[in-house]
Amino acid sequence: MEIPPEDITALAIMIVESNPAEARLIAEAFRDAGLTGGIQQLHDGDEALSALRREPPFQNGTLPDLILLDLSLPRKSGLEVLQEIRASGGVECIPVIILSGSANPADIRKAYALGANCYIRKPNDLDEFMSVIQMCYQFWTKAVSLPPRSAPSLTTHSDNEKHRS
Repeated sequence: MEIPPEDITALAIMIVESNPAEARLIAEAFRDAGLTGGIQQLHDGDEALSALRREPPFQNGTLPDLILLDLSLPRKSGLEVLQEIRASGGVECIPVIILSGSANPADIRKAYALGANCYIRKPNDLDEFMSVIQMCYQFWTKAVSLPPRSAPSLTTHSDNEKHRS
């Protein structure tokens, strides 16, 4: 489903953040910037992948137009989640923004090597944090064209090969 340019505020965003307070703050900042669409907040990597695969309890969910992904997640790290997204069929084109407290150059390099669309370091100052999220919203809704949602869920390339045989 392609979002008409006049309805870009209806963008569907998936926030994958283990800290509930930070997830709420991110969602609030997006709403303050003008987002009227759905925001899905997930707290760990496995949960995010289940939602992208549309497994229960997410089978009736909508695929996001944009994913904000923290690196420090329980169960499966953000880098592992990113790797699985990029190795999948159906969701590999969804832009993934790494939003992390880590300034470690190795984390940044690895995120880009795995296909992150950008890496944003979480500011410590609340006003700066809100400003960064608003800039992010402006960039992804006004400056770029997002890929249309075309596939129903995440599948791995090996799953695709099984279906072909």
